[in-house]
Amino acid sequence: MSRGNLRAIKRRIASTESTMQITRAMQMVAAARLNKIQRQWKGVKDYSNYAERILKKVPFVEESLYTQNSEGSLIFVITPDMGLAGSFPSDLVKEALRVKSKLEDFKGYFALGAKGYSGLKSETVLEKEINLFDIPKVDHAEYLLDIIFQIMENKGISKVKVVYGELKNALIQLPKTYDLLPITKDKFEIDARYEYEPEEEKVFEDAAYQYLLSKMYLFLFETKLSELHARQNAMKNATDNAHDLIEELNLEYNKQRQASITQELIEIVNGANMQ
Repeated sequence: MSRGNLRAIKRRIASTESTMQITRAMQMVAAARLNKIQRQWKGVKDYSNYAERILKKVPFVEESLYTQNSEGSLIFVITPDMGLAGSFPSDLVKEALRVKSKLEDFKGYFALGAKGYSGLKSETVLEKEINLFDIPKVDHAEYLLDIIFQIMENKGISKVKVVYGELKNALIQLPKTYDLLPITKDKFEIDARYEYEPEEEKVFEDAAYQYLLSKMYLFLFETKLSELHARQNAMKNATDNAHDLIEELNLEYNKQRQASITQELIEIVNGANMQ
């Protein structure tokens, strides 16, 4: 067995060990960031739930930007800016394409995140935002809502669907679609006993906007959590695979080294017998 093969295996072991150090470090970084923002998750969900409960109690207004239901659909796709998160980013893009295929009045995409724009740039992308935030805040949700309203006004759109990453648990993150607009009457639990001040239209507009803002914030935050969980899992799997590969290479190295030693001993013995 040539010593060249042994050196090649040693180089592969060293390279794999270096890769394993990187993937382990990225796994630890994802875990640290998860621990940092996980504590905010309950507050984000509570904000969304309270905003929806308030909206259900106010009078429904037919003639509103938030309730009109005419032709024209926009798909807002929330994706990561970074990769190394397994199939999570591509699954979101696939879901966006699936939703589009079922729409007869599709007008275009609004892509948030570099991975979403990269996957959809051959499609009709009306707007894109890349590297907007590291950790989403309410201000980011407000900014994105303003862009959506501008697109709706400029393109004659009344329907908005959001594709985001749903966090099932630490191991499962799935793409999901939510009909953000229009707000439909079946969401409401109107009680005729209430009277509203100021006028009902103003109450509805304020409640509807807070509802949309809370939902947008929820989707941004949940997708970020899903991304970090997906990256942590992907890096853990990569680290485990690298560890298994190193063990296999070490075994192969020892086998070849033993074979090389055995061959040298045979050659020495044969040489001595010939003398």
